[in-house]
Amino acid sequence: MIYTVTFNPALDYVLQVVRLCPGKLHRADGSSFAPGGKGINVSSVLQNLGVPSVATGFVAGDVGEVICRKLEARGIETDFIRIPGQSRINVKIKGKEETEINAGGPHIPPESFEALVQKLSGLPSGSVLVLAGSVPASLPKDIYERLLAALARPDLRVVADASGELLLGVLPFRPWLIKPNRDELDETFGLHMRSVDEALSYAEKLRTMGAQNVIVSMGGGGALMVSASGVYFQSAFEGNVVDTVGAGDSMVAGFIAAKEWGRDDREALRFAVAAGCATAFRSGLAEAADIRTLLSRG
Repeated sequence: MIYTVTFNPALDYVLQVVRLCPGKLHRADGSSFAPGGKGINVSSVLQNLGVPSVATGFVAGDVGEVICRKLEARGIETDFIRIPGQSRINVKIKGKEETEINAGGPHIPPESFEALVQKLSGLPSGSVLVLAGSVPASLPKDIYERLLAALARPDLRVVADASGELLLGVLPFRPWLIKPNRDELDETFGLHMRSVDEALSYAEKLRTMGAQNVIVSMGGGGALMVSASGVYFQSAFEGNVVDTVGAGDSMVAGFIAAKEWGRDDREALRFAVAAGCATAFRSGLAEAADIRTLLSRG
């Protein structure tokens, strides 16, 4: 089974505005609410691909209940821990350019973190555990490392979508997959990489430091992967970029889905890149038909 952890979920309030002029009154051309957060995005794309998962983490108050109801309406199983306060509402203003206003989120008490550890301790052996997204201010910056140390479950296939110290801290636990983009790789190692060869060199370094599979996404430059079976490169699919939000999460979901279906590493990378591109080429997260269309182009 696949479990995604989102420490700080949000209800995204999306407003369509043709032109944003600060200081002026605007009337939205359209609006919608959608559950947000990197782990939630992974669960949503997996659901679109027909791969079940359980979304967990922390939610609070009426906003948290709306997040759960909306996920369940999509067919996604939820198992969130309830905490005091209110889950955050993020405002996304979409026009010629996108403007985002992200709230801070509720305080997560220590006992709630312990409850999450207990919940995850009972996962079946071989489960995929996805840790993705920003760390709320109320939790320590090394929370992924603390969580994995507390679980002491090397039998889990851990996916850590992180960068910087957060990423480096999980490597001793031999995560099954990490997926930094090129900017995050720069942040992690204090670099300014300009070539695929440089990205490959540091992807290989991350493997020697503990990661089992490393995917480095490079936007329009495609992605490379280093695994036990070899080194692979997949160019980006052609299309018009509409919105790149969620593209990295879609890549993670695409790779997990492909491996669940028994695909080899090369095929899984190709499917992951197609999933990321499919999200970038539309408003909202990739649907299975979008991915199939890209893959059919060869």
